[in-house]
Amino acid sequence: MDFGGKKCFFEVKELRKKDNEPTEWPAYIDPYSGLREKINEARKQFKEFKEYPCSLVVYNIDDRQFRSKPLDVFGAMLGNMGITMDFDSVEGKAVAGTERNAFLEGGKMIDNKRKEPQNTTISAIVVLAEFLDNTKIQKALSKEIKKQGRKLTAVKKLDIRMKLYKDYPVESVPRVVVVENPYARVAFPADLFNGPFDERWRIGNDRQERVFVGSKLKELESLKCDF
Repeated sequence: MDFGGKKCFFEVKELRKKDNEPTEWPAYIDPYSGLREKINEARKQFKEFKEYPCSLVVYNIDDRQFRSKPLDVFGAMLGNMGITMDFDSVEGKAVAGTERNAFLEGGKMIDNKRKEPQNTTISAIVVLAEFLDNTKIQKALSKEIKKQGRKLTAVKKLDIRMKLYKDYPVESVPRVVVVENPYARVAFPADLFNGPFDERWRIGNDRQERVFVGSKLKELESLKCDF
């Protein structure tokens, strides 16, 4: 597609149920494998377009192991989420208080053997999803709580919410969450996918940062902070 006078390339992939899908729960799951498989496929398809922003768009059909949170998408790109800590070789034990979250091995944007970036042609992974917009009921709930003029218990708030559902149905709206590849050769366009419920995330200061949030999503989050 052309955007702002520049060509942007997208490869759209569906995430489907795996052959080894657990049939009983609780069970071990791998939240990264489905997305990593699609990253491998997209890498091959983008190899002739290295000078352009190239992004993988994924939509989950029925892969129950997939996790769409930005941190999990970063995990697919940069390595399994885990914990590291300093080790005192003299004492022969871990140093208390040095525990920290870290991306370990398996990431598709990192060559695990050489510890160097790879798949730099992919600018971002774009998660396409349906979002449940309950802004109307949240506004009505906030108004009703204020009308009570006193602090309400969680049970009372839930009771009010249930009564409001028939008049304020929740709507399903499409949205995208852009998760940037920190090693991208060409950055994902900053002003693309800035819809009312969209989000954009990147790695900064050794942690994930949300660098864009749509106006409607921001409004909804502010309403939830009221109670």
